[in-house]
Order: sequence, then C-alpha cells, then structure tokens
Amino acid sequence: MHRHDPRWIRELATRVFGDAAQAEAWIERPNVQLGGRTPREAAATADGARRVEELLAQIDDERLREPGKPR
Repeated sequence: MHRHDPRWIRELATRVFGDAAQAEAWIERPNVQLGGRTPREAAATADGARRVEELLAQIDDERLREPGKPR
C-alpha cells in the first residue's frame, strides 16, 4: 500500500538525497519521467505515488553504484 501523504514522499526523498533541501528541490522540480509533472503533483494519485517511489529507488540505486558519490 502506498501512502499519498506528502510528508511520506518528503521523508523518502530526504533519505535518498541525504539532505532535506535537496529533497524538497527535487520534489518541486518538473520531471520528464513523470510527464513534466513535479513529484509532488504526481504523488497525488496512487499510480503517481508508486511512480515517484520507483524513481526515488532508481536514484538511490544509481548513487550506490557510483563510487565516491555521497549518499
């Protein structure tokens, strides 16, 4: 079950980016993979929230694979 609470998306993004300001900037930036919507806008629906979570998981995986990149 996916939560649609904006606080959940912010918490998840903060964990991935390691910084609340970077997470908030990502949440408010339009994203091509979300059809030009911001993650906040996309997360308003169940499918969109799932997609935002998938994107955050992809970003997290990519960061783990890049040596020397801070988490």
